Amino acid sequence: MNSAHFLIDIGANLTHPELNKKIDVIVDNIKSANIEKVIITSSNTQDTKEALEIISKYPDLFYTTVGFHPHNAKDYSSKDVAEIEAFLNNDKVLALGECGLDFYREYSSKEEQLFCFEQHLEIAKTIKKPIFLHERHAFKDFVDMLKKHKDGLFKYVVHCFTGTKEELKTYIDMGCYIGITGWITDESRGKRLHEIIKYIPEDRLMIETDSPYLIPHNINFKHDGINEPSYLIYVAETIAKCLNKDINYVKDVTIRNTKLFFNINE
Repeated sequence: MNSAHFLIDIGANLTHPELNKKIDVIVDNIKSANIEKVIITSSNTQDTKEALEIISKYPDLFYTTVGFHPHNAKDYSSKDVAEIEAFLNNDKVLALGECGLDFYREYSSKEEQLFCFEQHLEIAKTIKKPIFLHERHAFKDFVDMLKKHKDGLFKYVVHCFTGTKEELKTYIDMGCYIGITGWITDESRGKRLHEIIKYIPEDRLMIETDSPYLIPHNINFKHDGINEPSYLIYVAETIAKCLNKDINYVKDVTIRNTKLFFNINE
């Protein structure tokens, strides 16, 4: 398969009811859009179970993750560690996550989130698989926690990055990979990202849809407002424009980085 003509979506919430109910159509669209692989993001262990059901139908197309999203930290307990570790022994479960901190809405308390996040980092030290990270309005606590546990951690990607130049520099200096979503296609909200994406090293950039959220603003046809992996090309096109690069450059770089980061050898 020629990587110059394909993309990998590192984060799509395909267990979301809006997408899971039409997964066969989603798959047809993915194939038509030359998406080589999609990583189904999990926000709790039930998501992972549902993702593995999807994967059983389409084993050549999908992978998944396992972990508790900060919104779901209130549901996490130390009793979940064994189940998470068992899932991570599955070759189709590529990463730990989505985990991290989100103080924007606080569906779970800060204390619950900090406990859950720290437990995930402890798991990561023993499993040696990448970590799929979420941070929103919690930068200092998030970075402090990562630095506290940096010895023994493997690789991590900050998904859906929308922060400042200074935050980006901190992440890069810490060795983080960076995931870019359709946020960058929003000429208003994504303006800052347009200006600072050039500071992401070529070997740290990955792309994602975060479906069904963050539908690209540069889609040029009528749609239902629900994002899906087949729209990833619109993210790639905007990145290429921001970097003043050819679209195949973005495809080559991101697919190479993704396969190395997640250890995808198929």
